[in-house]
Amino acid sequence: MLSISKRCTMGAVCLLLVPAGSFAAQSHAGYSRAMDDLRLAHALLQRPNGMQAAASTPDEVSIALGHLDSAMKELDQAAGPEQSKVQEISKIEARMSWAERLDQSLRLLDRAEMECAREKDDSAGAKMKTRIFDLLDQAHSRLSVALETVNFDYGARNIPTRND
Repeated sequence: MLSISKRCTMGAVCLLLVPAGSFAAQSHAGYSRAMDDLRLAHALLQRPNGMQAAASTPDEVSIALGHLDSAMKELDQAAGPEQSKVQEISKIEARMSWAERLDQSLRLLDRAEMECAREKDDSAGAKMKTRIFDLLDQAHSRLSVALETVNFDYGARNIPTRND
């Protein structure tokens, strides 16, 4: 039987032996999970079968991908180098329709926003968090328009996309 003082001493020694990096790795776990969601959303938004939008007029999905890229860069800076390990992206169903891909990407964006909202930041990180939310909101609105107009052929009527 160990006395209370010996157990306290052993507990303190164990805490000293635990690498400080393991505590730091948990500091931005929400950003890491959000980054994984955004990577999967980005992969879903890649055009299937080589279908590309016209280079002269970017469509809603192309603009949303740009916002996602910017948000992922901000998240990478916020999480720090210890969190930037790239996780394996799960396989994407080849038979998934374009509308299903857009819908799944919207759900992933919502989940990434919730993960970012759970993160507690100091006042310096608040500006970065605001930029991340702005980029995710812009991407979300672009994808919402793309989902609503999924069967609309912009090229057939020569109608440009929104430029806001």
